[in-house]
Amino acid sequence: MATKAAPDEIVEVATAFSGPLGTFTKGELYRSDDPVVRKYPQFFRPMVIRSTVKPKPAPAVEQATAAPGEKRGE
Repeated sequence: MATKAAPDEIVEVATAFSGPLGTFTKGELYRSDDPVVRKYPQFFRPMVIRSTVKPKPAPAVEQATAAPGEKRGE
């Protein structure tokens, strides 16, 4: 892996390989704490998600209570 992955990160097989733990195909996804990823990190890379869809902005949230010294409803 090019960079150290967080324990719950998803990584993908960068290049196909075989070993005592099985055969792994390029593009397969694994958790970064999986034994095969820990044993053969050189064959994995962080998963990258690409999209042409722009994320929607989060809606504005109204303040539920008045701040100290502030009156609501005026």
